[in-house]
Amino acid sequence: MATLQEIQAAMTGFPRTLTWNNFPNAATSHSPPHQAMTSASWATSGWSVHVVNNEYRVRGARVTVTLNSGSSWATPTAKASASLLRHEQGHYDITGLIARDLIRKVLDLSFSVDVVAALRDSGNTPAEHRNYVTRQFQRDINRFGTEANTLLARLQTNPATHADGIYDQQTNHGLNTTAQQQWNNRIQRVMGANEHFELWLRMEGII
Repeated sequence: MATLQEIQAAMTGFPRTLTWNNFPNAATSHSPPHQAMTSASWATSGWSVHVVNNEYRVRGARVTVTLNSGSSWATPTAKASASLLRHEQGHYDITGLIARDLIRKVLDLSFSVDVVAALRDSGNTPAEHRNYVTRQFQRDINRFGTEANTLLARLQTNPATHADGIYDQQTNHGLNTTAQQQWNNRIQRVMGANEHFELWLRMEGII
């Protein structure tokens, strides 16, 4: 199992503390009555298969979390509110934690060298075995990405349609201070530990 340090080393752009300067100015709200929008995404890159302790493992995998400035914005009213900034930080952190779950799964991929060699459809040479494992890992990584995007869509508000995700539904866009504090605590707890964000959400009945 990948350590928290290994996971963090494989990430760029997260954790990151946002300021209102990171949000392009909007003279008026693009989705009244809301006063700000945080759009963030991730991308994976750069992995290959290596043999470590008689197991095929992924090496060089990275995930980059990005604040999408083209679809993030805030009004002057928003930029006067520290509590709203904390709410928007939660949007970014949720994306980052989902990306962290994703890279954890990638780093944890493994396949026994002996098992691969015994499989009929894995080929006969070390190169063929490695190619077989690479195909299997790619299939798994594609599935991890699909699952992560599905969870993101459930939690986050859609920047195109402005349909509220679970985070905004429960916090009322940060106006429900009790629910917002619960989310703040949840996010900080998971960020500081080597825990699966999705697992915590399931344990707490959020998803």
